[in-house]
Amino acid sequence: MDLRRTISAVAALGFAAPVCAQPASTAGGQKFPAKMVRMVIPFAVGGSSDANGRIIAPPLTERWKQQVIIEPRPGAATVPGTDMVAKSPPDGHTLLLTSTQFTQSPAMFARLPFDSLTDLIPVTRVTRSPQAIVAHPSLPAKNIRELVALARTRPGQINMANAGTSLPSYYFNMLAKVKIESVPYKGAGPMMIDAMGGHVHLAIGAVSSVQSAVRSGRVRMLGVTSTSQAFPDVPLIAKDVPGYDSDSWFGLFAPRGTPREVVQRVRDDVAAVMQVAAIRQKLLDIGGEPSGEQPEAFTARVREEIVKWKHVAQVAGIQPQ
Repeated sequence: MDLRRTISAVAALGFAAPVCAQPASTAGGQKFPAKMVRMVIPFAVGGSSDANGRIIAPPLTERWKQQVIIEPRPGAATVPGTDMVAKSPPDGHTLLLTSTQFTQSPAMFARLPFDSLTDLIPVTRVTRSPQAIVAHPSLPAKNIRELVALARTRPGQINMANAGTSLPSYYFNMLAKVKIESVPYKGAGPMMIDAMGGHVHLAIGAVSSVQSAVRSGRVRMLGVTSTSQAFPDVPLIAKDVPGYDSDSWFGLFAPRGTPREVVQRVRDDVAAVMQVAAIRQKLLDIGGEPSGEQPEAFTARVREEIVKWKHVAQVAGIQPQ
């Protein structure tokens, strides 16, 4: 799918050309921010979403002259924390910082307590992180081409660990025309422990999640989904599996009804703090490449990915729970 073609569809979410208003006002005329801002993270403390939030919250606090607090709401595949934000007052003072899993949940759950397309407004993609496929050194494949060839001779005998949903590995199977068994994990930490220990043959995850294991030599990086600043010499997976694209990202969302000028203000200020050299370096150090995408482009990305992952799930025969 072409992201540029999809941008024209974002009018359905109520966005027009971005207008930057300083200071922004909420629907009731209250200036934003008028009080503490809660940044809800639907993952456990210590993960990549949490790390992104804790890097950008302090400079936003300084910029807004209001405290920005991180509020972890982990559990149940991110659904309760996401739903809490969706049902919060639409004034910009409660934001959701989540990951790519936001666009995968509609493919995995038959019923969500919120509508992913309409109940939350995509504000900005904070960072992106290419995903990487890594292998335990015992697997006789040194790159993606060799992995595909090996998997075709051993259908169903090779497995791949996934943190969160298994959709990225199903997507790989679909495009590479192989049968690699998926092994789901609740988080990247346990996944990488088993990958380093050789309990699984392969793992797929954000570069930010696998980089320490790669640098220590405990796993071998076979390919990345897009050019990685951390590993610029690793070839793209799409070189041998055309069309494969499964980057991770971390982004901010606001409840439906949040005024456009507030959404734009949050986006602009997040983008501004990420231009500060020290903040930018901290994000790069955890494997996140600063983005600051405009609301329209991020909305188009979210809508496109929801369609993509639903298609992958359908082809893989996944029945939403």
